[in-house]
Amino acid sequence: MEIPGYAGSILYVDLTSGQIRKEPLDPEMVRALIGGWGINNRLAYDLIPPDADPLSPENAILIGTGPFSGTIVPGSAELLVTSKFPLNGSFATACGGGNFALMLKTSGYDHVVISGRAEKPVYLKILDDDVELCDAGGLWGRDTFETVDELRERYDPCSVIPIGQAGENLVKVSVTAIDKGGTLGSGGLPAVMGSKRLKAIVAVQGTRGVRVAHRLKLRKVVDEMLDSIMNYRLRPTLIQGGLLAMTASWTAVTAKISQNYTEISFAPGHDVREIHNRVRKPIACASCPMADKELNRLSEGPFAGMTTYMTHFGFSGQGGESALEEHNRSVRFRDAANRYGICLFCFGVVKDLMAYLYEQGIITKEDTGGIELVDDFDTNMKLLEMTAYREGFGDVLAEGILGAARRVGKGAEDHAVHIKGYYLLGDPRITGLGTPDIAQIVHPARSGGCAGIAGSLGSASYNPGRPIEQWVREAEKIGIPGDAMERAFTTTSFNPGRLTKYTEDWYSLSNCLGRCHRLYINRFFTVRNIAELYSAVTGVETTPAELYKVAERAWNLFKVLNVRAGFERKDDRPPKVWFTPLKGEGTEFPLMDYYKTTVLTEADVDRILDDYYEERGWDKKTGTPTPPKLRELGLEEL
Repeated sequence: MEIPGYAGSILYVDLTSGQIRKEPLDPEMVRALIGGWGINNRLAYDLIPPDADPLSPENAILIGTGPFSGTIVPGSAELLVTSKFPLNGSFATACGGGNFALMLKTSGYDHVVISGRAEKPVYLKILDDDVELCDAGGLWGRDTFETVDELRERYDPCSVIPIGQAGENLVKVSVTAIDKGGTLGSGGLPAVMGSKRLKAIVAVQGTRGVRVAHRLKLRKVVDEMLDSIMNYRLRPTLIQGGLLAMTASWTAVTAKISQNYTEISFAPGHDVREIHNRVRKPIACASCPMADKELNRLSEGPFAGMTTYMTHFGFSGQGGESALEEHNRSVRFRDAANRYGICLFCFGVVKDLMAYLYEQGIITKEDTGGIELVDDFDTNMKLLEMTAYREGFGDVLAEGILGAARRVGKGAEDHAVHIKGYYLLGDPRITGLGTPDIAQIVHPARSGGCAGIAGSLGSASYNPGRPIEQWVREAEKIGIPGDAMERAFTTTSFNPGRLTKYTEDWYSLSNCLGRCHRLYINRFFTVRNIAELYSAVTGVETTPAELYKVAERAWNLFKVLNVRAGFERKDDRPPKVWFTPLKGEGTEFPLMDYYKTTVLTEADVDRILDDYYEERGWDKKTGTPTPPKLRELGLEEL
């Protein structure tokens, strides 16, 4: 297929037979779904049985790039990896940056389909037409960083998706990364790779460039964007201090919720920003001018001399007598989790639930194998290791919050606070109910990571109390149609159910194109400059409305995948605890609307969900796409 912006081929790898083949990318599929996760979802619908066990050979791993991948479009390094995830059995897509998408396209592939199960540990090496399944016996048992280092020594320049011990041991709270940077596949993607005995995927820099249709037009649009990006007032803050510096004042980040989501404290911990600025070196994905990922070199205090990589620094609740000790413990804990390949969020919620059950006497040392479940650094490090190897009580933690509660029994499942078996992205009792909260309730999968949807309307969606004018401005920027604006906004407030539909479609469009949706790069895109960029890259003239139709088509396909897997409106429910006020600091924090004018009941939230389904054109009772909606989107065969 000869369309600018695309490599033109899909690579198929059968681990069971060892057969490797490539096929041309279908132009009709490109027209309907653009690329990235849109085409991944179509391949998943066609190739993975809806009732497949995520850890069986019948499941597949689908890797996708978009037409922006490998070009100079800012923040166009996003790689999309789709599979059926073991944490909750949903079809989900993981997003990650780095250099993998670029490297894959230089070898001539837009997508990779990996199926079956190898007889012994292997890694997949991709270099132009030299695609090979290689013996990984010497890598099995090694952590993610060691695996990347070894494969880089063999093949650099390359990009690597590895798994650590957690993936090898089929831990459902596992996660991996592209190289050593951004996380990829929260909810058990490494376990899927481990079940296939696939230790790593290596994309070596190939010999093919990425051709664009109109270089000068592309350069002009990109230069205009870069002028704004380089003059962004908070860019120096991000470069120096990373995400920690950008979010230090956010209430939802600094608040500590405890006692199984019933108590809250705003007591400040140690201020470690100055310490972190000294040890942080920024790392950027391909084509990104923001460099939000980081290398950390500890030069003093506990663990001095340690070097590690991470998506961003954040507190991990490890405590410390001083700011230096608290900072270094958090870095060390994150380093261990990243090396094992364990999602800190998924691990944190299951660990906290078990500690709560232990404190309440529901489980005892007899259940934990003699371990006292206290929240301290040494205990947390030990539990992390036990989880990675599924040793003792770690075998329970490895199942995730819902699976662990079911393993424990004794009514533990009634105490599990989750959405579709996955951790909560935030607590609206602090911020007021907004689009991030509705987005996580109605997200068809929850696994794989979906935080990017929250940022689809810029900083307004992350921060409480932003004026309605900012919401309207952001909504206009991403191209929400006029009639939808009238349904979503009043002069003083907004309907988060109706608005969420369009934040999802904006996120969907980003994933089809291979574009990063992190707040500090997403803010520089509008639906108009995306249409200009797409036309410059591919030579295909398009309009914002046409792009939104593709995005909506991809999202509905994503929903259909999960309806077939058994997820419907019955699963789109907020945690019961949200309707009990948080207590602390001498006051209570009930669930309220975004502007905190009205306390919300379960019936109120249910009506907001009705509005969401209505805006989507889905059946309100089941929460599923209707035949007329599928016909409208050209998906009638589904």
